[in-house]
Amino acid sequence: MDFNNEHLSRFRELINNASSIVLIPHKNSDGDAIGSILGWWNLFHKLGKKATVVVPDEVPGNLGWMHGASDILVHEHNRKNVLTALSEADLLMFLDFNNVKRTGDLADDLAEVTVPRVMIDHHPDPEEGIADVLFSEVSVSSTCELSFHLINALEWNQHISLEAAECFYAGIITDTGVLSYNSSNPRTYLTVADLVGKGVDKSLIHKELFQSNSLGRMRLLGHVLCNKLELMEENGAAFISLSLDDLEKHNYQPGDTEGFVNYPLGIKGIGVSAMFTEKEKDKFVKVSFRSRDEVPVNSYSEQFFSGGGHVNAAGGEWHGTLEEAIQRFRDTLPEFVHKIKSK
Repeated sequence: MDFNNEHLSRFRELINNASSIVLIPHKNSDGDAIGSILGWWNLFHKLGKKATVVVPDEVPGNLGWMHGASDILVHEHNRKNVLTALSEADLLMFLDFNNVKRTGDLADDLAEVTVPRVMIDHHPDPEEGIADVLFSEVSVSSTCELSFHLINALEWNQHISLEAAECFYAGIITDTGVLSYNSSNPRTYLTVADLVGKGVDKSLIHKELFQSNSLGRMRLLGHVLCNKLELMEENGAAFISLSLDDLEKHNYQPGDTEGFVNYPLGIKGIGVSAMFTEKEKDKFVKVSFRSRDEVPVNSYSEQFFSGGGHVNAAGGEWHGTLEEAIQRFRDTLPEFVHKIKSK
């Protein structure tokens, strides 16, 4: 994969000169976000660099097995230590997001840090001026895959330890739905082959990621499929809604709803899926979108839910009630889909 040589040289220089690197993902981190920051964290430790991972909020439980996860600083629980780490940093690395707003409340503290910034991401339309060195490539499956190609371009592949390889592998697998989408380029499979060649036990990782569910998560999934899934068949769409009461009744833990939005796409005739998750009673709703074929849910999310993402996988938000968010979807999706299909 080709990179701008000037950017590569600057990136190498920043790393070589850094005495303390802080790695940061987006809020509500997923497998690609945590996999990429811990992949780099393990690489930097192999290179003898001091590195610290700072996350905006709680890490999903099914990602806690990754090497380095126990050393992560969570901003919402430990702001004092996060501020110390930021004050000592001479390089910030942003991974798997392209707008600082995606770090939530952490963004205000990042605004006070004046050291160089590097961004590595695969989402479209990065925020102008977000970083001094920018590696943004939407054609790759994941930030973990992009990170792997960058490390190769820096000629540091030999420094990818088994622990780092496990992190990068996990990110690729989770961000592609186990290679079922965003994974048509042969280089993705060559990347996976290289990582497995470093000793990755893919069976064990798949077990940790997908087969270590809590009883609460399994019961929440059952509740979703039986009671919270609604169809808009005339538009080829379906949606899931979860209130705070739903989550509390099922002992919700961060990460428990990961992947739920994909289930409606398994229904014949459904090409668009949405999930509305209430985060603050009557105030804030997190929204996730998935699609198949030609419906660009990133454009839809940007227009109607202050969001964005990939063509077939996007996120957004709604400041208001859960019922209002759902009604917004009902009111706007039919015309959007009609316009797309009539082109």
